[in-house]
Amino acid sequence: MNDPKSWKPPFLFPVRVRFADTDLQGHVFFANYFTYCDEGLMAYLDHIGYSWQKMGTMGLELYYVESSCQFKGSALFGDLLKVETRILEIGTSSMTSGMTIFKTNREQIVAMGRITAVMVSTETGKPTPIPAELREAISIHSDMQSSE
Repeated sequence: MNDPKSWKPPFLFPVRVRFADTDLQGHVFFANYFTYCDEGLMAYLDHIGYSWQKMGTMGLELYYVESSCQFKGSALFGDLLKVETRILEIGTSSMTSGMTIFKTNREQIVAMGRITAVMVSTETGKPTPIPAELREAISIHSDMQSSE
């Protein structure tokens, strides 16, 4: 990663905090950060050419098997957030994505999340290898590390 030419800009997905996203205190309710992470990952996959619909036509889907979120700050109704999404690791049938959610000034991180998903065959309901084409699309668009 020392070569500046190999640096790839992060994928950013904008989220405007809706009133319905907030709690009685006026802050984003903690569970909604998981929704923001999910939306960021789905937008990232769509961006690299692997929308949910495309995977479906390939007989594939992703099952989320683990997620976590660390809360670093707060966001309020009307705030514009950005969800930075990267693929952190990719295995035979699983991948882990990392999301950093920050206010648009990029100086205030409000949450950091991770989602581990397993590629599953819609026909069998069992884990299946991540297709080579999807691996290639991920490697072109991210700084992913293989864990095979």
